[in-house]
Amino acid sequence: MFAGAVVCEVMRLPIRLGCHSPRFEQNVWDLTVVDGIPRFFSPSRRTLDFTKIRNPRWWTVAKEYLLALMAPEHEQVHVLADAYRLPKTLITCQQRLEWLTSWMNWITEQGITGLGEVTQEHCDRYLQHRSTIYDRDGSVLRDASDDTRMMAELVPRELAYYSELFSTDRYRDGFCPRTTTVVRVGGNTENKTQPARPELQQPLLAAALFLVQKVGPHVIALQPEAEGRRAAPRVAAMPLAAREEALARTLREHARTGEPLVQTSPEGLEYKIGKGWDPADSLFHVSLKSLVRESGTGGSDPRRPWVESGGRWASILPLLEQTLAQVGVAPPLGRHAALIDRADGDGQVPWTLPLFAADVRALVGVVRTACMIAISALSGMRHSELCELPEDCQRPPEQFGPGRVRHRLKSKLIKGQKLGGVWDEWVVVAEAYEAAGVARHLAGPDAAHLFPQTLNFGGRDGRYARFREWVNGEEGARLGLAPIPPDPLSLRVLRRTLAVEIAHRPGGLLAAKIQLKHLSVVTTEGYANRPGGAQAKFLAEAGEAEHNRNLTLTLQAFRDFQAGHQPAGPGARDLMSFFKSVENELTLQNLGAPQIKHSDQEVINLLSQRAGTLHLGIANYCWFIDPDKALCLKLAQAKDRGRPLAGMCDSARCPQATHHPCHRPVWASAAANSRVFIGKIGRSQKAEKARLTAEAERAETVVAAIDAALAPATGGVHGQDQ
Repeated sequence: MFAGAVVCEVMRLPIRLGCHSPRFEQNVWDLTVVDGIPRFFSPSRRTLDFTKIRNPRWWTVAKEYLLALMAPEHEQVHVLADAYRLPKTLITCQQRLEWLTSWMNWITEQGITGLGEVTQEHCDRYLQHRSTIYDRDGSVLRDASDDTRMMAELVPRELAYYSELFSTDRYRDGFCPRTTTVVRVGGNTENKTQPARPELQQPLLAAALFLVQKVGPHVIALQPEAEGRRAAPRVAAMPLAAREEALARTLREHARTGEPLVQTSPEGLEYKIGKGWDPADSLFHVSLKSLVRESGTGGSDPRRPWVESGGRWASILPLLEQTLAQVGVAPPLGRHAALIDRADGDGQVPWTLPLFAADVRALVGVVRTACMIAISALSGMRHSELCELPEDCQRPPEQFGPGRVRHRLKSKLIKGQKLGGVWDEWVVVAEAYEAAGVARHLAGPDAAHLFPQTLNFGGRDGRYARFREWVNGEEGARLGLAPIPPDPLSLRVLRRTLAVEIAHRPGGLLAAKIQLKHLSVVTTEGYANRPGGAQAKFLAEAGEAEHNRNLTLTLQAFRDFQAGHQPAGPGARDLMSFFKSVENELTLQNLGAPQIKHSDQEVINLLSQRAGTLHLGIANYCWFIDPDKALCLKLAQAKDRGRPLAGMCDSARCPQATHHPCHRPVWASAAANSRVFIGKIGRSQKAEKARLTAEAERAETVVAAIDAALAPATGGVHGQDQ
């Protein structure tokens, strides 16, 4: 039915000017001609190769199947009862072809030559085959994910949906594989991506920010010099005697200044060995090419003077060996590196040791990865959105008042959008904005985007693996960077981690110098700036994590109450009254079956309404039930009464605040610090001493109240800390 069709016309895909769409009859569809394909979609995935299906009879089936997925409005597709009504994206179809190839090649191995021979038994065995992950030797590694099982059932079943459309082969009439796995149409209901462990977060972000802020500017300055050495200008030929005199002058200048001669790179050493050099030769590690270039005697071939003199510059050889013994050798770049503070605060060190050009290029890659980590971890951008960051992504900073400078990055939102995406802006913290600036310079003057088309972030040989290897290596230790644990990491994990951190730790630190309260405010402003944009979707993820956190904390407070660990604070009586009502409700439910122990979910259902009012403070829980009782809103005379003002919280006086055992260390630390400061204040500073004394007494009162609430269950064990 699609014979002679122009593929991109049927799929309604735009073609770049001057390019041509593949035809249906072609067995390899080159879709690199399509305009607007997201950059992260690698070139290898823009080609649909049907010849990977071993049975040529099914090539046409596969092509008709994919066109039907992409063109549901086609006159012969929309009449099919079970056909999809919304077009699948090119990315989805590429994945479908991979699964279809797997399915068809598997049944070929089972001796099937026509789709009419396929039975339910074949489908069940294929599902069983794909439900286990094997290594290269065929040994079982682990069970496959639910998504893998779902696709192993979905693709064979979809062939039945379009069976009437196929012109060369199809399932037997009436056959449609059964479904035993739940097929999710609306996407996952739960985010299965786990956030990074705190033991990974701190050294990872500390290293990334250090490289961006401390090392990045120096790498930017050194990069042109490294590139310039690869294309050194050539000079006119000179007589041999004049060359040797110029070389002698250069050597005497090295001896006078103590500047080392240029060391031969590892690649140069391999070249010398191939030319018959003896590694024991005193000049083996001297880059004669660099010496000739430095003296200005290179001509068309920098090694020509050495060759013309029979492999030795007889007249200057003694001077060369003498100079070598005096000054030694070193890589040519970064010899006089500026001093920077070590990451651990233990003094200053040069920002780099001398480098070869290849080392500089490798270091550029490490710093670009650091920029990638910083932007992703501090903004929540997806992989696809990082790839689309243009070279002019930094929007001009905007001043909204004292201390309120807002930075924005421009990129394309790809997920959930039509082909080509839509431009959007992210409101980000200054550190992410700075990382984008460093990445822009490192990308080079001709680069249209900050990062390469294929990020290759994860994996054994990916960018992150090289980044971690560098940080955990000699250079990272020299700069005082803490080692990064060997946890696997992906850009999706970074996004998930930021959402969870914002939800779980208001006012805390995501990493050194990055305040989560600031991040949360900036992210919220990004949401308000573009309610339908990518940052709004990220904020929804953070909101979901915050909701789950509130349920967990409320359940924990209720379990503590049941165990006799009472809350303290002005709002404690009201919270305990609520918990008693929940207990009474559970008791009434148990009257008919006294031996039943309610699950956490049943208890959460009763606690959920109160959990929705919970807001975290640094040293208290705020149960924001009645705005009229919120002390912070009264003090600020706030017009927006939808949320409490955490920055103005006075939990020792607010009737909706409670203190729990987890808050005790904060109050105890505040009391101890205040007492230390009081002891250091001079007699003349009476007002300051009185203020600190009041703060210390207030904190000690809160600590005492928490201990008193714990006393019936713990015997007052915390009292000894007073």
